Amino acid sequence: MRWVFTFGCGQPNAGHYVAIEGEFFEARRKMMERYGREWSMQYSESEWDEICRQEKERGRECFLETPLAGETK
Repeated sequence: MRWVFTFGCGQPNAGHYVAIEGEFFEARRKMMERYGREWSMQYSESEWDEICRQEKERGRECFLETPLAGETK
């Protein structure tokens, strides 16, 4: 399964997201290994797709989040 992690305001990677493959806790562990506690939310790929769909309907791009350099969705 693919999970999308976002970064909060004031964090070094604010405004970006990272996608990680794995089970729920495995993906969280990988995220913690890469970024420590400097991230905000974890979404399933289907949750993220729904959020993006709703944002696009409002004329916005996924909370203005973009993939972190070197990372892909």
